[in-house]
Amino acid sequence: MMLFNRDRDRPWKFGLTTILFLILAFFVKAQNAYVAFLDSSIVDIVQKTQPGWKTLMYRGITILAEPKLVIVWTFVLAFLLWGFKFKIPALWSLATLIGGDVIAAIVKNVVQRARPAGHLAVDNGYSFPSGHVFGTFLLMAMIWLILIPMIATPWRAWIVRIIVLIWMALVMISRVYLNAHFPTDTFGAALLAYLWLQVAQGLYIRLAPVMKHWPLLKKSEI
Repeated sequence: MMLFNRDRDRPWKFGLTTILFLILAFFVKAQNAYVAFLDSSIVDIVQKTQPGWKTLMYRGITILAEPKLVIVWTFVLAFLLWGFKFKIPALWSLATLIGGDVIAAIVKNVVQRARPAGHLAVDNGYSFPSGHVFGTFLLMAMIWLILIPMIATPWRAWIVRIIVLIWMALVMISRVYLNAHFPTDTFGAALLAYLWLQVAQGLYIRLAPVMKHWPLLKKSEI
């Protein structure tokens, strides 16, 4: 049994997500007034109160979700998968993150959205999409798709799912709270990551059975 099964709805998921992402990217690139209004409305809510403990918490979250650290976490995940004979899923995890980072970098340079005014100096580069959110989404998706199905106890699996969803939400909020990104940067990152994930899963279904015959990967689970 393969890690991912063929999904008849994948073309629809891919198509709908592509349309939504392209619409959002176009409006962001055009500096649309409605996008600006949406961003400012959400920022007002997220940044309404800024006690010291909340700022410290969100700074800690954003450090743990740093794109460079996400690469480290993914390598750790791949190492563990490889050790438990999930060699092809391990390679897929690394390829998905690396390929996704390349795509996100290209989109950043195409859209070229400036960061919010008053952002920290460490948050350099273009703003759309959020690299923190993009990388975290892919890593959480790997945990959701690969590790959670291995948990035998249903209630434990649900606890992990809830933790994954909460962490994803906290990372998105932290980037807005710390003035590193506009809210639509985080929405765009999630859409782009989900879009790329559909492509990566489709490639896995096609390539995993072929890779299973490679000498180094013969004993790998798929």
